[in-house]
Amino acid sequence: MWHRIAEWSTLRNNYRYFSVLMLLAALFCPLLLFASASKPVLYDSMVSDSLAEASKREFVVASLQSAKGEYREAIVRYGRLLNAQPANAAIHYALSKAWVGLGVLDSARIYSEKSVLLNPGNTYYLGFLAMLSHQLRDYGRAIELYRRLAALEPGDAEPLSSLAVEYIAADQPEKAIAVFQEMLTLDPKNETTLVQKLLIEIKLNHYQDAIGTLTKLIEQGDGKEQLRLTLGELYLQNQQYALAAKTFKELLRENQGSVPAWLALFEVSVQSGNYAAFLDDLNRFFNLNQVTLPHQIDLAKLFLVRASRENSFLDPAIVMIGEIIRRHPGNGQLYALRGIAHMQKQDVAAALIDFRKALLLDPYSIEIWEEYVTASLIKKEFKQAAQAIQKAKRLFPARSIRLKVLEGGLFFQTGELKRAALLLEEVVQSKKAQKEKNLYLQACSTLALCYDTLGFRGKSIHLYETILGLEPDNILMMNNLAYLLAVEGKELPRARELALRVLAREPSNAGYLDTLGWVLFRMGEYEEARKVLEKAAELDPREAEIADHLGKVYEQLGNMEKALEIREKARKLRVTP
Repeated sequence: MWHRIAEWSTLRNNYRYFSVLMLLAALFCPLLLFASASKPVLYDSMVSDSLAEASKREFVVASLQSAKGEYREAIVRYGRLLNAQPANAAIHYALSKAWVGLGVLDSARIYSEKSVLLNPGNTYYLGFLAMLSHQLRDYGRAIELYRRLAALEPGDAEPLSSLAVEYIAADQPEKAIAVFQEMLTLDPKNETTLVQKLLIEIKLNHYQDAIGTLTKLIEQGDGKEQLRLTLGELYLQNQQYALAAKTFKELLRENQGSVPAWLALFEVSVQSGNYAAFLDDLNRFFNLNQVTLPHQIDLAKLFLVRASRENSFLDPAIVMIGEIIRRHPGNGQLYALRGIAHMQKQDVAAALIDFRKALLLDPYSIEIWEEYVTASLIKKEFKQAAQAIQKAKRLFPARSIRLKVLEGGLFFQTGELKRAALLLEEVVQSKKAQKEKNLYLQACSTLALCYDTLGFRGKSIHLYETILGLEPDNILMMNNLAYLLAVEGKELPRARELALRVLAREPSNAGYLDTLGWVLFRMGEYEEARKVLEKAAELDPREAEIADHLGKVYEQLGNMEKALEIREKARKLRVTP
């Protein structure tokens, strides 16, 4: 949240405490003028309770009631005064504040607008109406009012600051920047204004402008190391790699143990594709005395996390782990970590080599056994996976639930569906498994596939519902549930909704398009189903099931020639290995 907004909030929270004094200061002068301008008193001069004095006293009583929170009583008194003096701006202003106290902002705005209309040069009235407009989300009106305030107080940055906030609230950041620049002409070294301007420039990807603003902050501000790190990041975002590297290296000359600076320097070489520089910087980092093995491993894990979002970091992560292994060749956990990186790269063969090496060095790590079995199943090396599960069972009898889930997956993949279902039912019913969410979800999803293949679709649907109850954003389970509902002809509108949610996440997935196409077919929307299934067939022309579904759509549309052609294609795809 913007710093200026926080200041505004404080101003509003404190406003009520000095409102009475402000009201009295603002209002006694108009009332005195009213008294002096009224007609001569017709009563005896000894009568002291004149109409003007009574009005002043009534106004003071109403103001005190408002200050004490007795807003309704104050509103009644102000209303009587306004009947007698409808052109009195101060009474309109006071009424507006009382309505704000009651939380009735629409009524407050009516009286506030009138006070400004009657006295357009009063900065208190203008500021109050601007605040009300902001609360009512009428940012255009608030902008207009703060512009008027800024014109009335040309040397004051306060209304300009509020004006910038309104532009931000109105989603007009470019105009907010212009206002901050206007404020900097009044106070070029104001750090708060510079920071606010910088944040918007970064948000708008105006990196070159942000670099200029940040350079000014660095020249005059505290916390220079963090500011210079940000400057380097801006150079990096602007693809000014040489300047980014120079900035980070200067920081490292002053503090060679700054891990954030090292990480940023590595990022420069990765994003610029300069792997020679990456390797050179990496070796310099690893040779620092204060960089221990745990630090190196943590760094590699950070790169793997980054690689899950940006593939360009995956190969550097593997190189990084390789350099750590070169320094610590007897550490099985390092080989396992590189195996995980290879799995992330979908190089299962390389992962299996690393997992085998890891098990030779560290045979008592259940996590490495699990990774090895998983990789073996993906590679369809079922014999090795079965042997590994049996060895792990003997080594880790207390971890039998986890190993049963893997064994259930093995049975499913080798076609032993009933055996897999019996084993996984035991796991799903286990209270121990239910306490480990990821393990439980894995068991449920494999069991659901078993039920589906065995023809127990009702049980499968129930399990998919259970999984989505625990993990509502699991798009694979959404897709499977949508498809089963379509096959069963149940809850078809919901099936379509699920399929559309899945495709919103992965619009080019042929399998997910096939699901939506089949749902539409079951709903009788054949033309829409044709468009979706044709796209799926184009993305994956070797999938027999997609071709089969598309053939049925053509048949329903009456295009028998095309239907026979597609059916023949589906038949050939089924017999082709």
